[in-house]
Amino acid sequence: MPDLDNLFMTKTFIIGILLFVSSLSFSVLGENKILIKAEEHFNKKEWKEASEIYNIVLNNEKGNIALYAPSIIAAGKCNNYNRIMSYISISENRGIPLDSVLTKTLNLALKTRSTDIYENTLLLIKNKQPWLKNYINNRLLEFFYNRKNNIKCIEIADAIIENNPKNITDIMVIKAKAMNDIGDINSAIGVMEEVLSINPTSIEARLFLGNYYYISAKQSIKDGNFTVKLPQKRGKKSEGVKYENTDIYSALKRAKIYLDVDYIRNKRPYVRNIIKEIDDMISAFEAPITGNK
Repeated sequence: MPDLDNLFMTKTFIIGILLFVSSLSFSVLGENKILIKAEEHFNKKEWKEASEIYNIVLNNEKGNIALYAPSIIAAGKCNNYNRIMSYISISENRGIPLDSVLTKTLNLALKTRSTDIYENTLLLIKNKQPWLKNYINNRLLEFFYNRKNNIKCIEIADAIIENNPKNITDIMVIKAKAMNDIGDINSAIGVMEEVLSINPTSIEARLFLGNYYYISAKQSIKDGNFTVKLPQKRGKKSEGVKYENTDIYSALKRAKIYLDVDYIRNKRPYVRNIIKEIDDMISAFEAPITGNK
């Protein structure tokens, strides 16, 4: 039976020699040959070897932004977040835009199914560099929203709104959509109405509310109902979902109010067809009742 301790020491020794040769060869063989070896280890998921070589290259190279993403992912696979934070600091000291580093890291994380490393990197930066809190929270919000992690999305949206209560309607829209995705339509409508109270020209809020009332009315007609069951307007602290019965005609009128404005018709041409359909349904309700005697 092989001696596991000696086997481990042998492998560690070989890796050490490889790294030593790689470091000596940096100026002799050139950066490209060393990067090829790092990429080979990375593609084979040999994270320890890849991370060590990337670490050597990154600490010697000055401006290659493409190095940071694989270096961060490989270090994350080794659970070496101190090394990741050192790469963030190196990039900042070299004047490399953090936004570019994180975008490339996210793209590689998606490709290698390592989104946990990207998320943990953002949380690490927020903890170590609190002055970047708002920026990192916005990146987390986008990340959670795109990943359909609605609970975390709502939590981060609340944190952003609390720390920066001005110019937050875009954040509120994302929060409302996340609420809608988890089935909390009552809260979603309330947030969208709040958005319109701040910014009456919000296209996202008007489309959300207008489409909701239009679709609800249309479904009620299809089901043969005479009323539309809609969430009540509520205050921020209300709990539970309470509904009010609204006649279909009123629901259609509300949908038209939200959708039938010039800047929506011009920027969202498909809405014109919806408005026409709403107008036709409203006209049907307004038409006088006639019959044969």
